[in-house]
Amino acid sequence: MLTKGIIQETLSKVVLAVAGFILNMVLARMLGPADYGVVGIVLSIMFVFELFITNGLRQAVSKILSSEQVNTRKLWQKSLIIQMAFSLVLILLGLALLNPVAKWLNIEAYKNMLYLVLAITPLKGLFFLRLGFLNGQFNFKKHALANSLYSIFRLFLVLILLYLTKNGILAVLGGTFLAFFLAIWFTRIEWTNPDSTETVATKYLLGLTWGALAFYLLVNVFTNIDVILLRGLGSTEETIGYYKASANIGSLLYFLFISVTQVSFPLLSKLYIQEHWAEMKRVVNTLFLSISYATALAFVFTFFFSELIVKVLFGIKFLPAAGVTPWYGLSIGLLSILIMLGNMMITFEYKKTYLFYLLGTLIIYLALFVVLFNKTGMYTPPIALTAVAAISIILFVLLINRSYHRVFDINNLLKNTGWLIVMSACALLLNHYLSTIFNQLFSGILIFSAFALISYFSIRQVREAVQHSAAILMGRNVR
Repeated sequence: MLTKGIIQETLSKVVLAVAGFILNMVLARMLGPADYGVVGIVLSIMFVFELFITNGLRQAVSKILSSEQVNTRKLWQKSLIIQMAFSLVLILLGLALLNPVAKWLNIEAYKNMLYLVLAITPLKGLFFLRLGFLNGQFNFKKHALANSLYSIFRLFLVLILLYLTKNGILAVLGGTFLAFFLAIWFTRIEWTNPDSTETVATKYLLGLTWGALAFYLLVNVFTNIDVILLRGLGSTEETIGYYKASANIGSLLYFLFISVTQVSFPLLSKLYIQEHWAEMKRVVNTLFLSISYATALAFVFTFFFSELIVKVLFGIKFLPAAGVTPWYGLSIGLLSILIMLGNMMITFEYKKTYLFYLLGTLIIYLALFVVLFNKTGMYTPPIALTAVAAISIILFVLLINRSYHRVFDINNLLKNTGWLIVMSACALLLNHYLSTIFNQLFSGILIFSAFALISYFSIRQVREAVQHSAAILMGRNVR
């Protein structure tokens, strides 16, 4: 089931990524860098604003359902009240901040569109709450279907509205609103344990929610505040358009890895509850190394072919985005590892210390952003994120290992990380020298193929580790 879950979640993320690519290609080509940049600014405001309702409660109910026998209908009713209360508070806060935010970002001409951002809030909160329930029930098929339906609905609805209105912002926001509505309509939750007398105390539910919310809020700030900071520090609409193009390419890695981390969250919860420390060690080390190999693979690939990718997907007008793409992919890969570690900490209910570390990391990120911006421009977000994510990963691994049965094999991680750095450096150096002998495209394909072959055998271990752990949890004998 868990193996199928990973496959289903991965396929849904592929659908999401493909639909997002098509949508962004059309928007970029139709609007141009400047108008596409304005769309990116408005969407970034929406994403930062909605972080409060897309995270926290979703992870809390997922943890409860995966580890406890509770009446799902009663849990849903209690969770729905909390989520709608969050939405109402956010809408009121958004109304109060709308004018000063629009003035700071110099988008007062588009201020009315921000009301649509507020209107989307309750629907998005309801949708993500449903996803939390489906994930906690190990109903990965429906979870993947809901995400796929949303991405497909959004693609077609935005394109239809873009054709009818010729307004990029209105089309994106209106299409997103309708897509959430339809995805919710077609997604149903299965009510389980109707005779159970077990109830979840509101205090306990809120405690899990705040812990998860704080972590995911801090983590997602890294990927959603970049455009706002770039604009606030003086970047033009064109520059932001270039950056958003590179971010859309690099985020493919993020979509794929999140599918793995989402499926692993309830698995880690069960292993933790049942104290299967050996299996937990096997799973977390495999996930860590596989994501690391895939990150290095994506970095090498985009380093070789970023110009070609940008030309094909967005057109020659967006060519300045090519240089940023590999570094954005690298930073997102490290962030994915950080999210996996955060899932572990939520599972262990180890909140105060990791939140303290993460808050410090965010402060360093913001400081680096401000210091580097004048010298690095649109390269600032991936450079700053790569630095602080690497530091945070080291701290979190050491923290987890000190507190919980040394689930990380430090020596093995150091050895494999060293190999990854050496392999990536060799690939880049070989490309430099081979490109003088062969066509650059040919040398890139040659080196990437060798790198991909090595990475394949590492990434394949995820499937074996998950299958082994699932068998243990189901009480089967494993050789």
